[in-house]
Amino acid sequence: MRRVAAVDYGRRRIGLAISDPLGVTVRGLETLVRDRDGDLATAARATAERLLEARADHLIVGLPLHASGEESEMSREARAFGALLAEATGLAVEYFDEGLTSWEAEETLKARGKRLRDAQRRGDVDREAACAILRSWLQEQETRPPQPLEPPEDGAEA
Repeated sequence: MRRVAAVDYGRRRIGLAISDPLGVTVRGLETLVRDRDGDLATAARATAERLLEARADHLIVGLPLHASGEESEMSREARAFGALLAEATGLAVEYFDEGLTSWEAEETLKARGKRLRDAQRRGDVDREAACAILRSWLQEQETRPPQPLEPPEDGAEA
């Protein structure tokens, strides 16, 4: 089993979430607040440190896409961040459409009686968005058909 982590990349804050080893539950980690002058590599190293402390062994980075499915400037930035994160952790990074996760996060927080402005300032929205990305990714894994086993290298029947 593996502990999967999700990242909701942003220019101001980076939301983080991690699953339990069975992929049943998801919990948010402390949101990282980026330095105004901090570069992408610094943010990736700080994120890597947090995720390795949480014992993540697979990473999902939310990919913001246009409604048409096309990538945006933020998508390219998230991919660049993901590449730096993979380098800093030595872990595989997968990109996953984060469509509507910020909206879902805000709705979840409002349903809990949280004031949205306060939640945004504290990074709660970013953390909850990372949780939504991870829940969606885990759900997709459950519905994905199993991959066929690769034939043995020597061509012999298994």
